[in-house]
Amino acid sequence: GADLETLMNEAAILAARRELTEVSKEEIADALERIIAGAAKEGAVMSEKKKKLVAYHEAGHALVGALMPDYDAVTKISIVPRGNAGGLTFFAPSEERLESGLYSRTYLENQMAVAMGGRVAEELIFGAEDVTTGASGDFQQVSRTARMMVEQMGFSKKIGQIALKSGGGGSFLGNDMGRGADYSAATADIVDEEVKDLVTRAYRRAKDLVQSNMDVLHAVAEVLLEKENIDGDEFERIMLAARSELYLKGDSTATVPYMTN
Repeated sequence: GADLETLMNEAAILAARRELTEVSKEEIADALERIIAGAAKEGAVMSEKKKKLVAYHEAGHALVGALMPDYDAVTKISIVPRGNAGGLTFFAPSEERLESGLYSRTYLENQMAVAMGGRVAEELIFGAEDVTTGASGDFQQVSRTARMMVEQMGFSKKIGQIALKSGGGGSFLGNDMGRGADYSAATADIVDEEVKDLVTRAYRRAKDLVQSNMDVLHAVAEVLLEKENIDGDEFERIMLAARSELYLKGDSTATVPYMTN
């Protein structure tokens, strides 16, 4: 409906700017990126240090996502700044997920690990003392997902198959003011413990994968530093060339980015 009309209008504008007579898949893809993440800041000056950090951060997201057996395909990796993001990694959900709107516990845990991949890459390349705030948005997403799994989705053995919250906003670890009066302080302690366990597991899974595939991480980051953008096909070739175990994914037109601040 209206969303599709907005997408096609944006694609038509891009085609006109490029002096094209027809709208191609490239214009549609670029228009979708602009709508999701904002316009690319072409010509933006980024220091070599920050550029390298963003390249490894995004390579970490892409690598972890590609190595998950039940996750979305990488469609594009970019270190061209957009909006407030220094870089983005786009993933394409399968048609089945898009149509059903249903997500398994495995998928959500994989999603959290993918989100942790950026910070893990920063730590392994630059050291724990030189990590940045670039992963703050990732941490918020992971914390939000973990809390929803525990409070609303029945994915906690300790809490069980009950909904402690009906949806809407979420509180963060230790934030009693955000918790409200939905459940007792004792239950809140259990929830926080379960959330922390899920987040810790996601971090460890991401770290295990990145540490085991450092050659691929370097390869992806090096190409990003050279080209600034990598599409899904080229990313797959890099993965295969580096002899990393790759789970091939199905095609899809939708993209979901992870952003680096």
